[in-house]
Amino acid sequence: MLLSMRGRNYRLYIGAQIVSQCGLWMQIVAENWLVVRLTHSGLALGVTTGLQFIPLLLIGAYGGVLVDRFDRRLLLFSTQSAAGLLALILGLLTLAGVIHVWMIWLAALALGCVNSLDRPGQQVFTHELVGTDKVANAVALNNAVATAARAVGPGLGGLVLVWLGIGPCFLVNAFSYVAVLVALASIRPRDLHVDQRARRARSQVREGLRHAWHTPQLRTVLVMLAVTSTLAMNFQVLLPLLTSQTFGQGGESYGLLMSAMGAGAVAGSLVAAAWSKPTVRRVAALSVVFGGSLDEVAGSPTLTIAFVTVGIMGVCFSLLLVASSSSLQLNAGEGIRGRVMALYTIVFLGTAPIGGPLVGGAAQLLGARWGFLIGAAGSTAAGLLGFAALRASAPKPPDLAH
Repeated sequence: MLLSMRGRNYRLYIGAQIVSQCGLWMQIVAENWLVVRLTHSGLALGVTTGLQFIPLLLIGAYGGVLVDRFDRRLLLFSTQSAAGLLALILGLLTLAGVIHVWMIWLAALALGCVNSLDRPGQQVFTHELVGTDKVANAVALNNAVATAARAVGPGLGGLVLVWLGIGPCFLVNAFSYVAVLVALASIRPRDLHVDQRARRARSQVREGLRHAWHTPQLRTVLVMLAVTSTLAMNFQVLLPLLTSQTFGQGGESYGLLMSAMGAGAVAGSLVAAAWSKPTVRRVAALSVVFGGSLDEVAGSPTLTIAFVTVGIMGVCFSLLLVASSSSLQLNAGEGIRGRVMALYTIVFLGTAPIGGPLVGGAAQLLGARWGFLIGAAGSTAAGLLGFAALRASAPKPPDLAH
């Protein structure tokens, strides 16, 4: 389960990520609260979130090209420095009392541009840290850290918010990036499993798209993930509706449901860390299983049972995510892995502004249970589509009659 931790470079990197991920969620809490205080508008809050995803859709593929061309360690040093600088600026502006919502929006857009390069860069750098044999284990541990930080970071942010105010939350996040920069500087380059660099050439974005489409393993996983991400991974929209509309409960119950999902996701990541290399068939099977878990959430008769089913959903979600990411890393060719992982980032995160309003609108009209049922149908259909694609691409047996 902890195979990747044997390497010094990975230990340095994952340790720094624990600090940085918690700092990031502290900033998210502070930023959302600040926008609400400045505008008293849910629309403004939605704009703030949306601005961070728009660059992924527009320039994410170009970010993958840069990841393939340049030294990933130096690239991450630049992106992490930029993200830390943005947090520092927001913190100082807030402490000075001159912050306005347009400044937050500008910083959110800038951070989205940074993430369009940083997200695929981190995915590929994980491969360089541990090599092909351990990448599935490392991806699972990365996911476990990110999920645990999602549970711990907002709580820490809330405490800092109450004790010290909004500005210090930004500053804590800014200084948390120092841990990542120190880790990157301390990594031994000679121990990295460096991929072949892509040379500068024309039409490299189209080359990445063609490679992904004409490689059955990549195409199948990306299509399955696109369907599932759009229809089935809208937890931030559906869980509040399930809590308030279906069970008539308040924020405390919602927080407990989110905690149940987070605990399940961490457990799922640790289970995935003990697996061997994932296959496309496993991704398809997990998509069907994830659909089944959504169906169970939709049918939960009481809030108590919902805590259990939501936890199981978290396990299945994490297993599917780790299997998808690892499968793409293992099946992408050298010199093009950055572009493939950029497509993964676009498909996984970039579909949120599309799927959220669609499924959320349906859940508002028909009820939260129907929102989960739509996700269940979408994820199950994606898995069945994956199995069909595998059968279609399987080599045909020789015709013995001739």
